[in-house]
Amino acid sequence: MFRTLKIGICALFIAAATQPSDACTLWAVTGPGANGGTIISKNRDWKPDHTQLLKHVRTGRGFAFFGLYAEGNDEPGIKAGINEKGLTIVSASTNIPRKTLLNQPGKRGIMTMILEKYATIDDLLIDADRVFSSARAGFFLIGDRRKALVAEVGLDGKYSLRQVENATTTHTNHYLAPELAALYNEKIGKSSATRLARINQLLAEASPPFSVAQFVDMSRDRHDGPDDSLWRTGKSMTLASWIVESPAHGAPRLHVTVANPNEKEVVHDYILDETFWGR
Repeated sequence: MFRTLKIGICALFIAAATQPSDACTLWAVTGPGANGGTIISKNRDWKPDHTQLLKHVRTGRGFAFFGLYAEGNDEPGIKAGINEKGLTIVSASTNIPRKTLLNQPGKRGIMTMILEKYATIDDLLIDADRVFSSARAGFFLIGDRRKALVAEVGLDGKYSLRQVENATTTHTNHYLAPELAALYNEKIGKSSATRLARINQLLAEASPPFSVAQFVDMSRDRHDGPDDSLWRTGKSMTLASWIVESPAHGAPRLHVTVANPNEKEVVHDYILDETFWGR
């Protein structure tokens, strides 16, 4: 049995595997490929049975943060966020069967807590075992202006962490860490494998340094049809795109597309400076 897996520097994930229809695609670039900073992106896919809202949250328990929330379905809550210190976190679902996922006594969501408490990835890593061993199973991509962290959380306190510096990284909805993949990848969905291969291809074919505009174009890619593309229009749909650019110096920028069912898409661009957080 294992609990904490080795933390290491991660290069580009190139793999083929997958998961169920309700899913997401995550990708990032750090270092020279992001002009010395980081760019982190999430395409949020889910059943078109609810709405999404952007919320500015200040609970008094820690840092203020800004998040993308789902409301009105059986999986409400925060799906992406960034705090006033520039730490951003996005999530994706796993290929563990839903019945098992719903039965995780003592485990909890960690996104709000991370946004409220931690200013940098290094700060978070100090508490990594406490945070991730108590989390519900899922995938998380976390970034500050220096690097990114890929967290894969399984069952019974198992997790894997990979730091990403001066590289690109991608994730969809199946486990990539070998120790966790051996436990949970018995069933891998076609869409997850196809999307992982496609985002890796787009990143490999592009010429760095990357820009937000390039990430936006990647997020809209429909190369593999309604159910397997990065921007999905089938049974499960892409309902939002969340892209954070954190430069080496200066305020982070957030580009969000909200595509609520039966509504016109809305695009928001924010400069996350002192004026924004002072609202």
